[in-house]
Amino acid sequence: EGDVIVAGTDGLFDNLYATEMAAIVLQSTICGLSPDITAQKIAYMAREHAKDRHRQTPFSAAAQDAGFHFSGGKMDDITVVVSYVTDCTFP
Repeated sequence: EGDVIVAGTDGLFDNLYATEMAAIVLQSTICGLSPDITAQKIAYMAREHAKDRHRQTPFSAAAQDAGFHFSGGKMDDITVVVSYVTDCTFP
């Protein structure tokens, strides 16, 4: 109970670090936002990072580690599913 599960396609994980996703999840849960709204916020941020040619992203960091000169995000499909784990007691 209280855990949050974030699942997504590579377009999500290529453009957002886990710490960035965690910050969005924390803010969303504090504000009482639903899992679907939280998923939309994460997907929106991943898309914004994908369009940013100057941002350091997980994809650009991996490309640089492999010896390529690359900066910015990577446009790709971005799918995000967020689930809140709750105690659901049935009568």
